[in-house]
Amino acid sequence: MPETKAAASGSDDNKLLGALCYIPIMGISILVALYILLTEKKSDKFLAFHAWQSLLLAAVCIVVFPVLFIGLGIVGVLLATVTMGVGTFIMPCVMLPIVLGVLIGMLYLAYKAYLGEKVKVPVIGNFAEKQANK
Repeated sequence: MPETKAAASGSDDNKLLGALCYIPIMGISILVALYILLTEKKSDKFLAFHAWQSLLLAAVCIVVFPVLFIGLGIVGVLLATVTMGVGTFIMPCVMLPIVLGVLIGMLYLAYKAYLGEKVKVPVIGNFAEKQANK
């Protein structure tokens, strides 16, 4: 992920709000991002970038995770049928690294935002930057 220093990202409050955009606990990230985009905070390009990127990342996760887990569930049932139950134990071993990878990625983005840096997630990072600069 390309990292760039934010141009005068502002106060520690702004860095904290930027980091909170990525905290994946009970929708806090979505609420913080919406707060930023619906208030005067949207004029801060640093905050607007992190708000847009976190919302887009959340949307991707909301769409992709159910499809991925349903697909992996079907594969797990087929494996369990063919292997007489062994597939039941294989699929959680496949799903756990995916979930942990996303969680660690979100915490990394939160950490970098708290340091006042921008890390662009591939594909959605460029779109988020365009939206933040409008």
